[in-house]
Amino acid sequence: MAIKYTIKISLAANNDLNEIFTYITDVSDAEQTAFNLMREIQDMILSLGEMPGRFGISREPMLAKRGYRRITIKKYVILYTIDEKNKIVNVARIFHGSMDYAKYI
Repeated sequence: MAIKYTIKISLAANNDLNEIFTYITDVSDAEQTAFNLMREIQDMILSLGEMPGRFGISREPMLAKRGYRRITIKKYVILYTIDEKNKIVNVARIFHGSMDYAKYI
């Protein structure tokens, strides 16, 4: 039986999701597209409750040293860490892939 991890989403990551949704709906006038992307991101985050180590360490050296892992969904990057001792996945931030996101962590 797989070990379950608790998922904690930071306030910053939650704000990131809200900003992504707002941007897509305001700029593209594509509310359904925004809803679909939010669902895809949220489903991926929830899936981290099982086997959170299946995604690679961040390619950004500073973040890799701090144990950040990354998931890419469409044009967005989810950064998270794993607390193995307490079985917690900490979702730190969600960025557009073109951003220099290391400076925001």
